[in-house]
Amino acid sequence: MSTLSVDTIQGQTAAGNVKLPAGCILQTLSTTKTDTFDTSSTSFVDITGMTITITPKYATSKVLIMFSIHIVGDDAGTGIQLVRGSTEIAKADASSSRRVHTAIGYFSNNTSPSAYNGGLTSHHFLDSPATTSATTYKLQGRVLSSGFRVNKTRYNTDNGNASRGVSTITVMEIAQ
Repeated sequence: MSTLSVDTIQGQTAAGNVKLPAGCILQTLSTTKTDTFDTSSTSFVDITGMTITITPKYATSKVLIMFSIHIVGDDAGTGIQLVRGSTEIAKADASSSRRVHTAIGYFSNNTSPSAYNGGLTSHHFLDSPATTSATTYKLQGRVLSSGFRVNKTRYNTDNGNASRGVSTITVMEIAQ
């Protein structure tokens, strides 16, 4: 058995050029959305505060994107998509007239207690952006016909039944 103990690892020619083994996490970034968001768009729209930018150190790296979002829709067609730059990634396969998303939002109807329920949708996706340029990942959402809310219940009344939550998006660069 051998043990290597060091205080600092420095590249032979430049400190920033130490290549770590595959699977090592090179950097981690995260953002937390504590405010709310509402829309009634039937087309995908950016969910404010659910965007993060990472600049990979190596073009061979993979980026693990993890998100958890509290989303409640007024109708059953609520969905979320993960986007890199302007490209949709992590989409379901098309199937007839079914809507295609990365994740499906929780549906709440107008009756109590459902109107005070919330839905947490979490997802992980391992991307291969193949770049060392700044890369932006974001969440977008849409509905079939009504609206959706992020970080709050459908009924947002000032009483003990209505609730608020937080949503997060985290990215990790993983050496390959």
